[in-house]
Amino acid sequence: MGTVISIVSGKGGVGKTTLCANLAFSLALEGRSVIAIDGDMGLRNLDILLGLESKAPYDLLDILDGRCSVGQGIAVHDTLPSLHFIPGSEDYTAKIDRRAFRRLCRWLGNHYDYVLIDAPAGVGEGFRDVLFCAQRCIVVSTPDLTAVRDAGRTAAIIAGLRQMRTELVINKVRKQMIKKGYLQNVDQVMDSVSLPLLGLVPHDDEIVIFSNRGGILPQNRSVAAQAFKNIARRLEGEDVPLASFWRK
Repeated sequence: MGTVISIVSGKGGVGKTTLCANLAFSLALEGRSVIAIDGDMGLRNLDILLGLESKAPYDLLDILDGRCSVGQGIAVHDTLPSLHFIPGSEDYTAKIDRRAFRRLCRWLGNHYDYVLIDAPAGVGEGFRDVLFCAQRCIVVSTPDLTAVRDAGRTAAIIAGLRQMRTELVINKVRKQMIKKGYLQNVDQVMDSVSLPLLGLVPHDDEIVIFSNRGGILPQNRSVAAQAFKNIARRLEGEDVPLASFWRK
């Protein structure tokens, strides 16, 4: 059976959707079957980053409400056939049937190695819907004080709601700014959030470029691509050192 992973953040703008998309790419490039689900009703963006904008005629709500079959609601990536996608609804007032969503995720877990759910930012009902369906959770934060505070609060809420494996990814890491004391260092972030570290992702302009194109980061030259690959390998249970940008 595959693993259902919720990817969450306490605040918007920390790169949660970017992590979801690039983790899906990295796992698919390693030969794993992956389905990514946009769980952000009304503010969906995962389709753009995956390069699957307008590729699916239906959305998650259509599947859960029975307006289409699961197969009809799934889009397949053009160049990575093992990467599939279910978009979120454009209706920001949409309410998800939490139990139906959980049944769907369990069914998908029997057909894919990984089910990645991009949660809405914050700790509202949408966040709780996604947690209800997951077996594992990744909290995304940047080293900024506001993001770290919200990530710590999010981690505490998760612990109060569900007992599951929960880990931290620190995104948009700027090593020089950390050295100068302008941003919290990795140990400080981990202590504040109280979660084990799954990975670090550097600030990288190529992420912006390829996200807007809906493309896969160049694997041979992007330090961010290596960081995402390392995170994917750790999810697979490998003992992988931190990305080379941090060790230099």
